[in-house]
Amino acid sequence: MRMAFTLDDLPVYPHLALPDGHTPVSVAARIIDALDRNGVSGVFALANSWPLDTDPELARILDDWVAAGHHVGNHTHSHPLLNDVSAEEFNHDVSVADALLERWTCKAPLRVFRHPLELWGNTEDKRVRVNAHLEALDYHCAGVTSWFYEWEWDRAWRHLLQTGRADEAEALKSEFVDYVAAQVAHDAATCKTVFGHDLVAIGLIHPVAFFTEVADKFFERLFAEGVSFVPLAEALQDPAYAQSGTSVSDAFLVYQNKVALAEGRHLDAVPPTHKACLERVFELATPLRPPRRGILVQNMRPWPNGWEGSRP
Repeated sequence: MRMAFTLDDLPVYPHLALPDGHTPVSVAARIIDALDRNGVSGVFALANSWPLDTDPELARILDDWVAAGHHVGNHTHSHPLLNDVSAEEFNHDVSVADALLERWTCKAPLRVFRHPLELWGNTEDKRVRVNAHLEALDYHCAGVTSWFYEWEWDRAWRHLLQTGRADEAEALKSEFVDYVAAQVAHDAATCKTVFGHDLVAIGLIHPVAFFTEVADKFFERLFAEGVSFVPLAEALQDPAYAQSGTSVSDAFLVYQNKVALAEGRHLDAVPPTHKACLERVFELATPLRPPRRGILVQNMRPWPNGWEGSRP
């Protein structure tokens, strides 16, 4: 199968402080190196621009990203959730990011936007107003067909290290790689169920320390499973992706599951074979999960199919 690999929340993943020995610059550099080693090129990072207001030196991360042959898109300024703010507030945030990120986005082969948490709006008015604003700014919306909850694996891994369970922390890396292979296969099957053909998948990772530990094994396993990585523009040529932003929902779901839900179909979010594994990871992650909900920090929430997943 073909997949477009993407990142969210460059230059700084805001939801949890990095462990000792890691910085936003070092995490981004290690991801860039891993992409280069594995021959994955032209990767879109959907960026938040708020870090540029807090520390202009963080612009270096986006400079390095583009210098390495990758691309930058818009993921809003402060990561607001459309379901929690007005259309006017959300559109303003998009425009702020549009201006602050322009020096990098102008070098990309297309203008790409991704909704925070892939939330398209919980009212028809919001959905319509935001879609109009994005269209006026000439953005292509990039959905996600596979995400891997690496933000929770990161918390679980760090909790194990902090509690002196280094062997378990090391084993978690192999478990993650096995789970990723199962999740990709599961998502490919659900895409075919929903759209009737094989899609070019769109995968998502966040710049967390855990991923820098497993990146080479992540790519090695996906290559072994027959995955080839292609530009995001190739994926977005499929008309199936035109359904982005076409339904009102408060659900945190990957693209195909969100489209299916709008049609009244409830699909499993994760492969049944790995549900217990993920539940264990989420439980391990609990001590490091922020206890509050806000613009930059999200809690767990129930999914439509009754299984609790975790939002980043």
